[in-house]
Amino acid sequence: MTEQYPRASKTERDSCVVTVAEVPTVNLAPGIDTNLVCGKDLTLSFATLAPHSMGKMHSHPHEQMAVILEGSVDFILSGKTYALKAGDVIHVAGNLEHTGITGDVTCKMVEVFTPARKDFEEKLAQAKAAKG
Repeated sequence: MTEQYPRASKTERDSCVVTVAEVPTVNLAPGIDTNLVCGKDLTLSFATLAPHSMGKMHSHPHEQMAVILEGSVDFILSGKTYALKAGDVIHVAGNLEHTGITGDVTCKMVEVFTPARKDFEEKLAQAKAAKG
């Protein structure tokens, strides 16, 4: 079926396709690394949380959803603990305090933020500059 559609040129592909493994890793906190893909109105974070890691309790105005891909995490949201495992999705409205705490296993997740996180764009730019 795809033969009726011309293959995108390299320039066209490069304008809208990102290979996550080629994006520099950004460290967000001890044991928490991510690869960021930034769009105009949203930000994707491909995060890896090492065993026994915990992010700082924080809030931000961005709406957030996190999809757990591997492992598990205790997600603290507005003073309650939500035990999340692979396949779970949590919704975080803007301005709610939250963090994640891992146990004995690594947790991999994809987070979506809207509107785009300018602070993450700056961290990505710094990581790209350091990579050279």
